[in-house]
Amino acid sequence: MKFSVLTLFPEMFEPIKHSIIERASKQNLIEINLINIRAFSEDNHKHVDDTPYGGGAGMIIKPDVVYKAYNSIDDKNAKVIYLSPKGKVLNQSKVKELSKEKHLVLLCGHYEGIDQRVLDEIVDEEISIGDYVLTRW
Repeated sequence: MKFSVLTLFPEMFEPIKHSIIERASKQNLIEINLINIRAFSEDNHKHVDDTPYGGGAGMIIKPDVVYKAYNSIDDKNAKVIYLSPKGKVLNQSKVKELSKEKHLVLLCGHYEGIDQRVLDEIVDEEISIGDYVLTRW
């Protein structure tokens, strides 16, 4: 199974390159591709945030950098999952269902989220991994 993770913080995923997942990777059972969304910013300062289209509070990740990061993935048949607290909570039956996919693209949000136009265009499903905070700024 192949995973492509679109994130602003690929270094946060370093721990998954060890232990059981490392062994699975060495046996070619799993492939994990970390894609830094910020690398697709054409701004000199690599800015990726903007105000929401149509107004609203907070900042969102700009659609152009997300599209460019997504388009760097060769497999357009992959299932795209947006990891969002608004999504359906991940459970064992959903994990079993997703395990049948050949390639999952995991889109990680930040700030107030991702521009809605991106979600409408490329995301197949929104999933929440639970009711807790993983990072705090």
